[in-house]
Amino acid sequence: MTDLTKQDSTPRLLPFLKWPGGKRWLAPLLRAIMVRELTGTYYEPFVGAGAVFLQLRPERSVLSDTNSDLIHFFNVVRTRPEEVVRAVWQCSNTAECYARVRRRVPRSDVGRAARFLFLNRTCWGGIYRTNKVGEFNVPFGDSGRRLCSLQHVIDVSAVYSNAALAVQDFESGFRCAKSGDAIYADPPYTGKGENNGFVRYNEKLFSWSDQVRLARECRSAKQRGVFVAVSGLRHDELLSLYSGWWVLKLSRHSTVSRELASRRQITEVAIFSRKPKELPMQLRQKLKRIKT
Repeated sequence: MTDLTKQDSTPRLLPFLKWPGGKRWLAPLLRAIMVRELTGTYYEPFVGAGAVFLQLRPERSVLSDTNSDLIHFFNVVRTRPEEVVRAVWQCSNTAECYARVRRRVPRSDVGRAARFLFLNRTCWGGIYRTNKVGEFNVPFGDSGRRLCSLQHVIDVSAVYSNAALAVQDFESGFRCAKSGDAIYADPPYTGKGENNGFVRYNEKLFSWSDQVRLARECRSAKQRGVFVAVSGLRHDELLSLYSGWWVLKLSRHSTVSRELASRRQITEVAIFSRKPKELPMQLRQKLKRIKT
């Protein structure tokens, strides 16, 4: 596997949130490509933990997600990071404390943000999942992980200070993008026939019909001169939605399973609306145009 962390000399600022399918490993490469394409506003409609945004650090950005708790968290922590962290530090990474916090429904903005950060750092796999009545129901992760670093949270939160944050479906953001802007779309992974529990879970969040709808909006943005990058699991059905675009196949080990032995090699793709102006030498031969 290519070491993507060596493709760009920009100091890395990693997210403090854990997020399944996060793009820490891909962020340096995407930054190297997108800094040459972006002259306007950066749009990321599935922001998650924000790994690519933190690596790119654009002057103007619109970050969105349908997860209202996530967007609320970013809105609070970027203005009151010390209060959030100190509230988190009142908890411990134990099963007893986890169960108590998971049952709690804070009334204050700082309390809600602190609960979100604590649960994210201590639940299994960083997964955000709720039951039918909206209660967070992910089991305890028992990771022994440090809850958070105050300086890390402050540094990351500062990057979000000038970003526009919104709770919305991706279509709302896409339709504002114009020539000179760039979009990075990293939706929850779905696939036809994938025998993978994590993918099946994501199917409830983002169905195949949503993938088709996303591809339609991506093609429309491309016609307006927007540079678009899309991530996904490599399979023929997904590639068929982006005929004529450019694709880079990248292999990595899945990190969803807790047991190292069960983490399998998976192939993901980065799909681009036009051939990137900048690409590391060792990856140029891997870039292929998707057959129409």
